[in-house]
Amino acid sequence: MNRRLFWKILIIFWGIFYLTFQLTWIGFSFYIQNRYAKTYYHIPTKVEMIAQLLQISGEREAVNFISHLPEPERLCFSITLSNAQDEHIKVVSNDLKDGSFIYQKTAIAPDGIIYLITFKDSNKNYSNSSIFNLPIPMFLMGISGGLLFSLFLAWNLTRPMKLLRQGFFRVSQGDLSVRLYEHLKLRHDELSELAKDFDSMVEQLDILITDRQVLLHDVSHELRTPLARLQLAIGLAQQNKQNIDNSLARIELESQRLDALIGEILNYSRAEMNNSLDEYFDLKALISVIVDDAKYEAEPQHIIINFTCEPIIHSIIKGNSEQIRRAIENIIRNAIRFSQKEQQIDIHLKEVGKYLQVVVSDHGPGVDVHKLSSIFEPFVRIQSPQLGKGYGLGLAIARKSITMHNGSIQAKNRESRGLNMTIKLPYWRG
Repeated sequence: MNRRLFWKILIIFWGIFYLTFQLTWIGFSFYIQNRYAKTYYHIPTKVEMIAQLLQISGEREAVNFISHLPEPERLCFSITLSNAQDEHIKVVSNDLKDGSFIYQKTAIAPDGIIYLITFKDSNKNYSNSSIFNLPIPMFLMGISGGLLFSLFLAWNLTRPMKLLRQGFFRVSQGDLSVRLYEHLKLRHDELSELAKDFDSMVEQLDILITDRQVLLHDVSHELRTPLARLQLAIGLAQQNKQNIDNSLARIELESQRLDALIGEILNYSRAEMNNSLDEYFDLKALISVIVDDAKYEAEPQHIIINFTCEPIIHSIIKGNSEQIRRAIENIIRNAIRFSQKEQQIDIHLKEVGKYLQVVVSDHGPGVDVHKLSSIFEPFVRIQSPQLGKGYGLGLAIARKSITMHNGSIQAKNRESRGLNMTIKLPYWRG
């Protein structure tokens, strides 16, 4: 399998880790070296003073003098027994192989013991055993530590990507049961949030595909009936030439029904495809226009439509005014369909929190409680005096349009008689 990203992350972070380690060590060494160097003043003079203290007062006073020197110098002085008789200071420069430098002098104590006073800067003794200015143990520790750190980091970053790649591949093969959040939820970072979004996407795809399949089944079922009647009318016309006029009338009627059904299906499809939601419109004014149009349809049946609006800050909505118009119009026409002569339909607009709420109330027969949750599904029709005028797509179109606007729609039977349809749409907050 191609693991280019893994190796890129490993090499880059390994190089950065070692470079940081190297620069830190160089900076630290430079600081320590300069700090020690600042304390190395008048070393030959101090060696001479220690030698004089040994000659006059003995070893104790010389050791006491050394103990009062600054720590970096104090660690470089030593007093040892010697058989040499040379009382001259011997200076060895720092050109030695190991990079050190030495000051030495012999002194005879009052008790006749010969001592050798030595000053040696052992802190410079590292040039022979270093790589890139690092001691070999430090070099190995940096390389191994950086490798382990980079391996863990590369694995930690590429593992979720590998799972996501496998998940997308399974989805592309039609497997919509794959879920990734359970595998990545312990990370508590952006990748776990990405896995959650991936699961949500797959669930939505599953719902959409299932809805498509159900819709296709329902459409084929709805089309089959008028097509069967058309075939029957054609067959009767062929068998009985004298009854051609009646058969043609039936063919014309069924053709009109097919045309109306296909129009409803197209409207349902447009509600899903037309997702342009960048228009600003006044919901109150839109409902007023819809109510005026609905009154023309309700007037011949002597059905009264009332529209009231409570005081609100504003009723501006961002979205698609045509979709909302069609949704509310479908609900009002549905209320007219289930209403009888002299009954009343009430439309009420008010503000509820961050939403504008539209309630359409009728005094019709209502809906059976066990069917309330299904009336928004495509091709679900409820018995009404005007059943033949619809195909069960009006409320489905309304729900789809309102959901696209981040709103909600709910049906509930009234306590006395009739149905309440409640729509909530978020108003524009600027």
